[in-house]
Amino acid sequence: MPATLFFWLAAIAYFLFVIIIGYVIWRKIHKDTATHQILDFWIASRRFPGWRLAISLTAGWLMLGWLGYGMSMIYQMGLSGIWILPLPWFILCFIIIWMVPYVRRLPAISLPEAIQKRFGGPTRFIIGLCSIFVFTSWTGAELFMVGHLGAPFFKISPVMTMVIVAIPIMIYTYFGGFRAVVITDFVQFIFMAIFITILGIISVNTASAITNGNIINTLKNIPTPYYGPNTMFNLFACGIAMPIILLFAYLPGWMIEQDLLLRIQGANSLKEAKKGAWLALILITIFVITIPTIIAFCALVLFPPGLESSTNAIGADATGIISAIILQYFPFWAQVFMLVGLLSAQMSTVDTFANVIALPLTYDIIQPNFMQGLSRTKIAQWSRILAVLAILLALFYAINATSLMDVYILSSGVLTASIAIPAFAIFWKKANRLGIVLCSILGFVGNVVFYIFEYHIWKHNYSPKWLADTYLGYIIIGLVGSVLGLIIGSLIGKPSTPEEINAVAPQPLEGVEIFDIAKE
Repeated sequence: MPATLFFWLAAIAYFLFVIIIGYVIWRKIHKDTATHQILDFWIASRRFPGWRLAISLTAGWLMLGWLGYGMSMIYQMGLSGIWILPLPWFILCFIIIWMVPYVRRLPAISLPEAIQKRFGGPTRFIIGLCSIFVFTSWTGAELFMVGHLGAPFFKISPVMTMVIVAIPIMIYTYFGGFRAVVITDFVQFIFMAIFITILGIISVNTASAITNGNIINTLKNIPTPYYGPNTMFNLFACGIAMPIILLFAYLPGWMIEQDLLLRIQGANSLKEAKKGAWLALILITIFVITIPTIIAFCALVLFPPGLESSTNAIGADATGIISAIILQYFPFWAQVFMLVGLLSAQMSTVDTFANVIALPLTYDIIQPNFMQGLSRTKIAQWSRILAVLAILLALFYAINATSLMDVYILSSGVLTASIAIPAFAIFWKKANRLGIVLCSILGFVGNVVFYIFEYHIWKHNYSPKWLADTYLGYIIIGLVGSVLGLIIGSLIGKPSTPEEINAVAPQPLEGVEIFDIAKE
């Protein structure tokens, strides 16, 4: 039997398994009222214990696109590469614990809805569009990654691999919505935890064998591709400006990601949400931060920089480390299992991000503006259909993508400037509608326009040099534009009404009756 056939059989068995989970969920809820179906589709009716949401959050963070990108940065930058993802992620885990009660003070399912309740007018539509832009980019990037990582196993093109993986996600998302995302995340987390642990053990053992147990000393003598000799363990080889800008650029946006907010809101109580946040800190530190970082350093030994064989194995941008280790250092039977782990990692991320695209597309844009005359039953049906269309949108993006670089760094800047700053302004009583509109628009335009100039016109050759060397000048422009728009608009615009200011509850809210969609 051809080896490739085993990979296909394992993948098909796994696809059928997660589809069945989605179908079982649909069988349980499809006879409920349309209102309950909508609540369950978007927020699982607030019935999940904290431990399940922590596992779902960890599974969502085990995204091979981001992990592959983060590993490539450590491979090319040495220890200073941990500023790109691992360190900000670790800090973010503590911020999540702190922000849980603030999120549950908002009587809204989506962030755009919360912003509209606080500021009114077109703010929901604007924030919804920005959210779709960001998460379509991220979902497409994860599909792009699974296409390129999975193609060597299936012996088909990356595009065909993307399509094959997207189909089962569409099916179980259609059936089960957010509940299916969380439950399949639980199953996928088990596979992924085993997957990343085994990958780490094999990487360390193989690197240790190659170096006769002297991995650290060997790494010290390897020049980093970006910074040269004696920089492997220099935490600030990248300078001081880049880490500071990264923390200000990335963390605010990651704090208000809709998938994170949905999980906090989906817990069955404030106490359970806090438990989930603490458990997520432990799981994410182990499986998302520590083990992948170790694997990235081992990859420098397994695939030494500067060799043609290394470039062929992991790619010119070093984003193929995971699949290269599996295919070169695992026995065949283990490769079959690792493929399932790889698929689990990507599907758990794609379904999460696709749900986050579908929410603003359906709940914040189409439903309020074009479905006001429809019955709840029709809205429930369209919610499912539009969730599938969201995945198709991301798939189209992935098929036409050529690199992950633009996706992650540009969209993260937009997330912070155009969505995070307006989200934080919810708790500032002097903020008003005009401030939010200017904040979001100027943040978006500043990021995109200056990114084009910085990366494609000036090509990082501008003053001040210290800023150009960070490759992150566009984020500073976007943030400055966003904050100025918020302040100027809030000073000259009409103040928010007492009703808008009081849309933020003084204490965390419990139950589902607080949500507008729950009201018949």
